[in-house]
Amino acid sequence: MPNRTKQRRSGGLMLLLYQKALHPELFKILASEQVSRRAYEADIWLVEGGHVIMFTAGKNTLTEVIVTNNAPLTDRGLLQSIPCRGEKYHEMTAGGNIRYMISTQEEQLTQTLYDATKHEIASYAQKRELMTAETPATQEVGGSLSVLDIERRSHELLVQSFHLFDETQMVIKTQAIIEVIKGA
Repeated sequence: MPNRTKQRRSGGLMLLLYQKALHPELFKILASEQVSRRAYEADIWLVEGGHVIMFTAGKNTLTEVIVTNNAPLTDRGLLQSIPCRGEKYHEMTAGGNIRYMISTQEEQLTQTLYDATKHEIASYAQKRELMTAETPATQEVGGSLSVLDIERRSHELLVQSFHLFDETQMVIKTQAIIEVIKGA
């Protein structure tokens, strides 16, 4: 049992919320997309071990970063740091005109169930042509698969993510809604 606890800690993700844009040099970007609407602009990156969403409405920016616990990032502009353990829900307003809601779910699966889940998510992503990044295993770290399902609406961005880690058979799912508050 102590081994499983060790595995969980090494495979966990952190949700970091910033009130500013972050520089691309902080991350190893595997895939990216830009969204531009009248009410907002967003930069979305799949990065090694997670993803980044920078959402700007007017003069305000909210950046969601979901990365492995060991990723070193800046404390400047950091609003909150929340471990993605178990099931969580978080809601906040940033800058007076950005409403942010996220739910996260962490599951550690058996190898058989993990393999089936990974195959199902990879097939779904390929069929729907979703943003995907697969990192092969190295001597230092196991392989991973990250998938983002992005829905672009006129005043809001809906992002569903799947992050799968081979080494720990960990699956972390998130659903975020980032919206511009009308009239704010």
